[in-house]
Amino acid sequence: MRTEIKTILVTVDFTEKSDNAVTMAVHMAGRHKARIILFHNFINYYIIDRTGKQAVGTEKVKEGLELAERGLREIKLAVQEQNRSLRVDTIIGSNSLVSSINECITSEKVDLVLTGTSGRQSIKELFLGSASYEILTGTNSSVLLVPEKCRTYDFGKILVPVRVIENLQEKLMVSQNIAKKNNAEISLLGICSEEDANVIKEAYNSIWSALAKDTVKYSTSFILTNEKAVKISQFSKIDHADIIILNYHDENSWKSLFSENFFKQIINHTDVPLFFLKKTTEAQKAMPDESAGFDIALPSPG
Repeated sequence: MRTEIKTILVTVDFTEKSDNAVTMAVHMAGRHKARIILFHNFINYYIIDRTGKQAVGTEKVKEGLELAERGLREIKLAVQEQNRSLRVDTIIGSNSLVSSINECITSEKVDLVLTGTSGRQSIKELFLGSASYEILTGTNSSVLLVPEKCRTYDFGKILVPVRVIENLQEKLMVSQNIAKKNNAEISLLGICSEEDANVIKEAYNSIWSALAKDTVKYSTSFILTNEKAVKISQFSKIDHADIIILNYHDENSWKSLFSENFFKQIINHTDVPLFFLKKTTEAQKAMPDESAGFDIALPSPG
């Protein structure tokens, strides 16, 4: 697994939260000397008849695609005018959102997908899911969720919770890398219930020992709780954290429909960027092609 951030894909839908995500990507790319991909997904609507796929409203589709291309060019020019050393590319996907992003992750060797989020989910998003949550759970790369109201683009304090033992060494390496690029302090937080206290304490102490041998500034804390997402969020406010780095491990995932799983709790209660570390073997498989369409093919008479 690559722990360096060399290529950042940022999703663009031309909204305020998207603009803020681009700003975050620019700041991160500057510190990491990384390439930026401005990514927009555009799906052609079609019907299927006996002659094959037929685009619905071909002129409107063409017009929409041209608007998207123009919008990406304008953002790219604006970014490069302010940051001439940055490499910025634009890509438009044409598959389902997650499938298009995963295709780009593979072809462009993307290290991090960065997407804006409006924060707390509405009732509709609670049951149907938001685009940012779909990207988080479906893409084959680490994901950084950037709240729409976030205006801190430098990470002076990095909160690193130890709540599960998966991929802790990779998480530590990513955290150290980001800390050094930001001249930041790592705030190590052990957090667990009484049931898994021994395992988590052992993992926490191993990370603590590794930090003690490094040059990165750090502080340590430990909390016993059954409400890990809520307590991490509360601690991030008290600790003035600028970013939280989390393992991609969804506790109580069966509760996701009701927004009670770890991912949705942490998103709903936290106002700072959330970095979810994924290994390739853990990442979700790309979703099947769900390009919008209506099948009006009829059976042959007789």
